[in-house]
Amino acid sequence: MVVIKGGCGARHTASFRQSWPEGLDNPVLLILRSHGEFFVGEEHFLLEPGSAILIRPHTPYHYHNPYGEYVDDWMHIGLEEGEEIPDSLPCNVPFRLNDRETCSGLIRMLLWERAYTDGQYLKENTDALFAVLLNHLSAAAHEQERVDEASPYTERLKDIRFRMQHTLSEEHSVHSHALELGVSDSHFRHLYASLFGIPFQQDLIRMRIAHAEFALQTSNMTIAQIAELCGYRSEVHFFRQFRKILGITPAKYRKAQYVSGGHVLPQERD
Repeated sequence: MVVIKGGCGARHTASFRQSWPEGLDNPVLLILRSHGEFFVGEEHFLLEPGSAILIRPHTPYHYHNPYGEYVDDWMHIGLEEGEEIPDSLPCNVPFRLNDRETCSGLIRMLLWERAYTDGQYLKENTDALFAVLLNHLSAAAHEQERVDEASPYTERLKDIRFRMQHTLSEEHSVHSHALELGVSDSHFRHLYASLFGIPFQQDLIRMRIAHAEFALQTSNMTIAQIAELCGYRSEVHFFRQFRKILGITPAKYRKAQYVSGGHVLPQERD
């Protein structure tokens, strides 16, 4: 394996959107220092700081941080002829790192070797650092699998969240879903945040505002109709939450999308 390019502590403003509709020709490793919302192939993930994801070549993906500044460590990895990503390391699926600083430090060392080491030592040092990095990532991924398997609520929580995404006009509350799961309200909050990396109420608001963005871009519905579609009983409440999250009113957002054509262009980075 070789390092093509990368960065540590790369910071982007809240307006940052990264999109690779056809993927890239090489694997990409991302280690998050902020929250992030990822769409990888057909999958959707909300990630918290300390998460990692290794994206396979030619996998469509795009991501951003719906809550503000996006920060990560990233590396494009070159595979030599006949070389493959180890089977022990899952691709296109995020997992938590218990030792993010160690993994970030290894990326920094790999970038240093690429920039300043020549001759035979470059390959030897790079091979050794990659071996340690991949071992740390594999261990973290296997630990995540063990934790997921240990929770009897994981699949039911995923089902609840999936249904929420497709019934946003309906009432959703911690209490109703806690009753469905057969746990207390506080325990439901804990389980939900632990699994999805975001509190229940924040996630519900994010879903509703994202759905509102889509409706503003693709329909001729009035603002009041969109508010109701997204589960708001008060247009004023919808207006306030939309503006709080996106920093712009729904009407101005729709006008901006009309002027720009609603397209987000990829930037030259990870």
